[in-house]
Amino acid sequence: MSESALRDDIALLSRSLFERGFSVGSAGNISVAVEDGLLITPTNSCLGFLEPGRISKVDRQGRHISGDPPSKEIFLHRAFYETRPGTGADLSAPRVLRDAPRNGRGRSSSLHLRDRIVLPR
Repeated sequence: MSESALRDDIALLSRSLFERGFSVGSAGNISVAVEDGLLITPTNSCLGFLEPGRISKVDRQGRHISGDPPSKEIFLHRAFYETRPGTGADLSAPRVLRDAPRNGRGRSSSLHLRDRIVLPR
């Protein structure tokens, strides 16, 4: 998938989470591994209003390459990719995970606060 298409997908997913009430303000970040680094939501950005061209790109050493400045949590995302080489994408959104709808058995089907949703490459 091209970097441009990945940027579009990040913006689409972000907006979907925001519109369904799973993210408020600047809570949460999405990152995606690309060949030469990471794409990550910009610092202090609202997931409901991301523009694909403003999504941050950092190289493998965490140096900002393009887009707006990266999330303040870039160090967490980088560490996650470095320790789990098969990771393709990472969603860190406390409210999304905490407030996810309950399943039919009356208990939460969500992950615990601060857990991560990880997609393989």
